[in-house]
Amino acid sequence: MKKFFTLFLSVISILFLTACKDDMNNTFILKATVISVNEKIEVDVIESDYAFGTYLVITSNETEFLDKNGNKITKNDLSNGMVIEITYGGQVMMSLPPQIAARKIKVIK
Repeated sequence: MKKFFTLFLSVISILFLTACKDDMNNTFILKATVISVNEKIEVDVIESDYAFGTYLVITSNETEFLDKNGNKITKNDLSNGMVIEITYGGQVMMSLPPQIAARKIKVIK
């Protein structure tokens, strides 16, 4: 009985640790046109496997901003009409419009 209990706890522990893995492996990318840049960036999705329409993009101090050449820029360097590539974790806040939290934003055009 003791072996069974130990085996059971081991299996449960492995399942728990697997379920709590880092979500940095889950990354999604979408291409969008910047509509406006305020506290949140409003975009119109051009290309994505899962998203379409207008989205609000939430940024933080951890969000990486890059220009066409891969040089670091700031959120204030973005302007209306730019085409950007947004890398995010896949979580979408079900609001109107939907919101995503960007990990990286790169200017394409």
